[in-house]
Amino acid sequence: MNHLSSTLVLCDLDHLLLGADGNLTQVVRDVLQLFVRRGGHFTVFSQRTPRAVRSILGSVRLSAPALVCGGAMAYHFSDGTRQPLCTFAGQEADLFARLPVAEGVGIALQMRDGSTRAVRMSEGLVFHLKQEWTPFVLSNAADVKGEDVLRILFYQDKKQMPILPTLQKALGDAAAFLHAERLAPDTLVLTPGLVSGSAMLNAVCPPSGYAAEQLTVLAGCTQMLDLVHLAGESVVPADAAPELRLAANRMTLTDHDTGAAAELLYGMVRLAETSA
Repeated sequence: MNHLSSTLVLCDLDHLLLGADGNLTQVVRDVLQLFVRRGGHFTVFSQRTPRAVRSILGSVRLSAPALVCGGAMAYHFSDGTRQPLCTFAGQEADLFARLPVAEGVGIALQMRDGSTRAVRMSEGLVFHLKQEWTPFVLSNAADVKGEDVLRILFYQDKKQMPILPTLQKALGDAAAFLHAERLAPDTLVLTPGLVSGSAMLNAVCPPSGYAAEQLTVLAGCTQMLDLVHLAGESVVPADAAPELRLAANRMTLTDHDTGAAAELLYGMVRLAETSA
C-alpha cells in the first residue's frame, strides 16, 4: 500500500508554509504539488478565514476539510460546506455593542459564513487584513448576532497598550465566560471558549475517511497542541515552542521559516519511493 495515500497531513499554513510576503513560497508550492502527484493527502490549519486561505492556496487542492479561523470552523473547499465548532450563540444580546472603544484599537469579527466584518477601524487592523489577504466589510456591532460570530479580533496600533483591562471593564461579568489569547504582540483574539482537539479532529478525519492514527500533524503554533497529542504522528519545527516540542513525536531539522514543511513532505515522498 502507498503510505502517502493512507496518511492525511494537517499542516499549519500561517507559520510553516508562507513566506515573508504572506504567500506560498515557490519551494513549498513545488513540494506540495509533488506530494499530491505522488498520492499524498493534505489539508491545513489557519488563523485566516476560508476566503483568505483560498486566495493563498490558489491551485493547491486539499484532501480534507481545512481548520480555519484558528480551529473555530472546519471548511470543505471542494463543495463549500462548513462546520462551525464554536460561536457566540447564547451570549448576552448586547455583547458586541459593549466592545470597548479605545483609540488605536481596531475590532474585526470572523463570521460563520466565512466573511470578516470590521466594526472599528485602526491602522493595525488594516495592515493585518491586507497582509493576510483577508477581504472585509464594515459593519455595525449592534446589528451582529452571536450565533453568526466565531471569533472577535482586536488589533492594536500600540503593541504595549493594556487592552485586556479595558476589555474586561467594558464587558463586565460576561468577560469571565470568554477566552482571550494573544496571537501576536499586537493581536488579541476573543472566543466563547476553547475548541477541543477532539472536536477539530472529528471535523477533519471522519468526513475524509481517516482515523486519528492515520493523521500526521505538522504544528507551528500552540493552538494546535491538542491535535499534536491526538494525532497518530506529530511533527514540529526545530524552533517550535517548548510545549510543542515536548508533545510531538519528532522535530524537523529545519526551523519554521527555513523549510520545515518542505522537509517533512519531501521526506514522505522519498520514503514512499524507496519502500515501493
